[in-house]
Amino acid sequence: MNPLTLAFAVLGLTGFALGAVLTAIGPFEMGVILMGLGLMFQVISLVRIKRAKQQGKQ
Repeated sequence: MNPLTLAFAVLGLTGFALGAVLTAIGPFEMGVILMGLGLMFQVISLVRIKRAKQQGKQ
């Protein structure tokens, strides 16, 4: 797997987890923003994985 794709996946998981914790204990708005960014990074990594699979089949 491409290291950049793996970095996006890790960033997504970390951002979402940190956002969930902040939403529960701290500033609500900042937690929601971090959760949204985490989901965005997850989508980017999934799109990159899908493109890599399609290129591998050709």
